[in-house]
Amino acid sequence: MTERSHLMDGLRVLAAHLIVLHHLVTNGPLGQTLQPLWPGLFQLLHDHGRYATQVFLVMAGYLSAVALLGPQPPSVVRNIGKRYARLMPAYLLAILMVALVVTCLRPWINQDWLTEPPTLQQWLSHALLIQSLIDQPAMTVGAWYVAIDFQLFVVLNVLVWGLLRLGFKQGSVLISLAVLCLASQWVFNRNPDGDVWALYFFESYGLGAVLAYAMHDPRGNVPARGVLLLCMCSAVVAGLIYPRPRLLISVAVCALLWWGVYRWRPPAALSRWLQRQSDASYSLFVTHFIPLVVANAVWISWDGQSTAWGVVWLLVTWGVCVGWSVIFYHSVETLTRKAWRH
Repeated sequence: MTERSHLMDGLRVLAAHLIVLHHLVTNGPLGQTLQPLWPGLFQLLHDHGRYATQVFLVMAGYLSAVALLGPQPPSVVRNIGKRYARLMPAYLLAILMVALVVTCLRPWINQDWLTEPPTLQQWLSHALLIQSLIDQPAMTVGAWYVAIDFQLFVVLNVLVWGLLRLGFKQGSVLISLAVLCLASQWVFNRNPDGDVWALYFFESYGLGAVLAYAMHDPRGNVPARGVLLLCMCSAVVAGLIYPRPRLLISVAVCALLWWGVYRWRPPAALSRWLQRQSDASYSLFVTHFIPLVVANAVWISWDGQSTAWGVVWLLVTWGVCVGWSVIFYHSVETLTRKAWRH
């Protein structure tokens, strides 16, 4: 079993909280109270907070590829089924709860940032993780990421399975991953309309996958590290020529993991805290829109005018999001995982 990485726990927690803060300041009037007091912080979270998803993408590519490094073709149907079962219970319950909360509070809020009343087609598209592909409105913030994560996982597993079944070695898999990564950097990721497809995000996911080969190749082949350096340098150049901060962030995350994915050893208390928060990060990601909607409804009903009190209420909401995610993790994610194992 691969050793647990404290660095990845820390990055996962940081990225999850940045996403929550990004959504807090971009959805509803409560988040706007931050702007007069700290305009720089507000602008940073509002405009650039979404780039924290690149951290998740690089790490997801790395971890998924590590699991596929064996010489035998992976059990592709089993792997995809397990991934779907891992994502869906918490995700579907979360969007059901979002729909109920939004329906109940719409009379108090009635603003265009709220998700629309769901239709049967929306429910089915979200259950199949194809809502963006068929232009169905998202039922919660972050729904697009869950769908993209699943798409990327399927692409990686099918690619590795297909090449190994055809008799190619892992070296050929590495080259194929690198080619897709480079194609995403220079072609697919430059088309904004392509952000509903996996190849748009393969510039980050592919970097993580190539990093897995560079770090875990049992022979320590220099070519794997050379391929990784090529992909990283290409991402920097592509990100500067056609300005895209997401590419530069992906390279920074990749470099940090390459330097010390298992090197950082925090104190025991911090390590335990990071592990708990990291375990609950998916629950935080899929559930934080619920406290966000409730907090905005309360703020609107108070006819909030005080900027200072708005920021205090914003911080309280952030804390509630974290506490609620921990409860959700232990009561939903943990139980469903145990049920699937049995």
